Amino acid sequence: MPLLRFISVNFDGAAHTGRLLDSVAGQDGTPGEFSIDCIIVDNSTLAARAMECERMVACYPFAKYIKADANLGYFNGLNCGLAAKVPGAPSFVVICNNDLRFRADFCRVLLRTAYPQNALAICPDLVTTSGYHQNPHILTRISWLRRLQFDLYFSHFRVSRFMAGLLRLLRRRTSERPTPPAGCELHMGVGACYVLTSGFLERFERLHFPFFLYGEEAFFSEQIHASGGVLWFDPDLHVTHDESASLSLLPNRAAYEFARRGYPVYRRLM
Repeated sequence: MPLLRFISVNFDGAAHTGRLLDSVAGQDGTPGEFSIDCIIVDNSTLAARAMECERMVACYPFAKYIKADANLGYFNGLNCGLAAKVPGAPSFVVICNNDLRFRADFCRVLLRTAYPQNALAICPDLVTTSGYHQNPHILTRISWLRRLQFDLYFSHFRVSRFMAGLLRLLRRRTSERPTPPAGCELHMGVGACYVLTSGFLERFERLHFPFFLYGEEAFFSEQIHASGGVLWFDPDLHVTHDESASLSLLPNRAAYEFARRGYPVYRRLM
């Protein structure tokens, strides 16, 4: 029987983690057609928040709780989950934020779809609660104009706030952004959720990422493409995203500085 593994990172957000686990538990076809397990890596730094998350995870027999020694960040937290000693060889590993809810047919669609042999990661149709489709994120390497926009964004905190406000306004006007009618290759997917295929799991044991936060998407894209693989967008894999639930716990300025410090390094990968 196929095994699907979910790995997610919690940071002071047990309520989101509970909703994530509810959506995993409610997958159509389990346990008869496939089995599921889930690893929750807890980055919480407050003991009370960690206990809350641990109690939450204990309510789900398919889930395993791992308390990180410190706040590892997102990708490094996922690496902690990938390194965990758990039984079974999964057909797919879903790595994700904890602020997601998977539609009930997610696993069935994933198992029945024939993906290209060189597809090392699958990017689902991530839709925010406001109705914005986040994937396909970046179909090809960004143009000089888009790179200039990023350069401006990271030039000063006040500039970034103005540009972020403008983006929110544009998103409200374009929340019904159409998605491609069929799967397609893309350069970068939104980092909130990837599905690692057997091809990825055969090549790699961990995600390549040198920072604490930000730039994950660029480094993941580089890891995939440098090994001769591709990222594949599947519009039939539906996921709801309560965007930036964990990052909202960081002050705006602190989150911006994390991203700004890493940008000169991952800029060339975009």
